[in-house]
Amino acid sequence: MSHRARLVIALVSTGLVGYVTLGSLLGRALGDTSYGQLAIFNEVVNLALNNYVEPVNLDRAMAGARLGMADALDGDSCYLDAEQYKLLQQPAAETDAEIGVVLTRRFAFVMVVAARPGSPAAKAGLQAGDILKSIDERHTRPMPAPIAERLLRGAPGSSVKLQVLRAGAEPFDLSVVRERLRPAAAESRMLDEGTGYVRVSDFTPATAEDVRAQLESLRRSGAVRLLLDLRDAAWGAPADGVRVAELFLQGGPVAKLVGRRTEEQLLQADAARSAWSGPLAVLVSNGTAGPGEIVAAALADAGRAKLVGEHTFGRAALQKTVALPEGGLVLTVAKYMSPKGTSIHGQGLTPSVPVEPDEDEEAEGAPKTDRILEKALEVVKAESTPAAKAAA
Repeated sequence: MSHRARLVIALVSTGLVGYVTLGSLLGRALGDTSYGQLAIFNEVVNLALNNYVEPVNLDRAMAGARLGMADALDGDSCYLDAEQYKLLQQPAAETDAEIGVVLTRRFAFVMVVAARPGSPAAKAGLQAGDILKSIDERHTRPMPAPIAERLLRGAPGSSVKLQVLRAGAEPFDLSVVRERLRPAAAESRMLDEGTGYVRVSDFTPATAEDVRAQLESLRRSGAVRLLLDLRDAAWGAPADGVRVAELFLQGGPVAKLVGRRTEEQLLQADAARSAWSGPLAVLVSNGTAGPGEIVAAALADAGRAKLVGEHTFGRAALQKTVALPEGGLVLTVAKYMSPKGTSIHGQGLTPSVPVEPDEDEEAEGAPKTDRILEKALEVVKAESTPAAKAAA
């Protein structure tokens, strides 16, 4: 063993022995087992450095330990080496283009949270839950999600090559052309007599007022019931999701932000901003995340709407980036809960009316059906019947 390795072991051991000895006594009294875990880690370090079949590269081993600990927390916490941290700190160029995906880490790989509707990624067929095994032949197994998102950016018109893993399918390759993307405005239309439809895919500071205008237009067109489509809605700030949710509430709580070192925040709806009190159903999918999940959870907990569709992704938290002597750490420090205290982050939302994706191939030439939309329409019409109103 090298002199440097012996010195490191001595320094680590000396510090940990005193820390763990005192901490173990306090830990037993307070019921805290973290000091015992540190003692085990110290023993693992000693055993590995003294007994492994070959000399241990200490820098690589310790970097692996830091990476592994962050990776075990959640898909949005990550350790960055010095090169990765420098890349993350570089501001994105105004001329950069992207493919339109939100990413996280699951199963030790980079995973697609959602493909933005109408984006190059969506057009290429990327879906929520797809794993990006490689990006331009760079393997993503050790890659933090924020770095993967940076690698997907580039000059407009340039291509990025992806190797994709999808459950139940053979691995496949995609070449996706980057484009400059702008936030999509809310879309609306009348589905049939009395039923309006609003789709929100992006959340920006202007989205709530945009949705309000769409609601007024639908009301003038005769809408008395509404479908709010939040499928694959994963872009934007939680605060913008709160402002959309309050359009459908008569005041009351929208969400809670909780963390061990973060003061709990209760986000409330302003009753004066309510814009729709009629029957409502919300469409959700595996790609509904972040602000989309906050809206869906608020409306479900308030009894304002049934959620129709698929289990949502479960990604609604606050991260903090911390500089380290070598590299940095992205750490989840708080998470969003539904008004009734149900955790959204890492759990997702279970729809009131589940609709399994249609895996059967459509007959050639036949129009493709939207099973979630059809079911939501059925649900909202049932909610608006005289019997349903009387029961409410």
